[in-house]
Amino acid sequence: MFMPRTPGGEEDDAVGSAMHETLDHSYSIADSLVDVALQKLESGELPPMQAVLSIRDVAEKFPENIKANFTLGVMSMQTGQYEKAQERFLKVLKSDAQNLDAHLLLARAKTSIGDSLGAIESLESALETLSSEETKNAIREELASINPN
Repeated sequence: MFMPRTPGGEEDDAVGSAMHETLDHSYSIADSLVDVALQKLESGELPPMQAVLSIRDVAEKFPENIKANFTLGVMSMQTGQYEKAQERFLKVLKSDAQNLDAHLLLARAKTSIGDSLGAIESLESALETLSSEETKNAIREELASINPN
């Protein structure tokens, strides 16, 4: 299922059509594909780069999918690709402005590339966006931990 596809194959066309026709269910389909890739990665059945490529393929087909973008953001953080991580977390926040983890990880990505002021600005903006007091407290704690340059 995650093997490279050959262009123009009938099976590929059928899968692609089914995926696009079920746009209303795209998040559940995309989430399932991400879950499968992560399970195969954890089991060792799929090498890390192939898992990343599989999840990136999901993100390309479903650009607003939160799970695919968030997962790629986390993987980018783990490999020190903080600018890519920022892009992914911004996509997540575009779809889900209440996503605390995306706000926190976006700030950490900015801090990791030396943009402490950008991280602070992001978190201050998050305080205005978020509704839960518990979530706001987590943001305040993160803000307190950042040392502005």
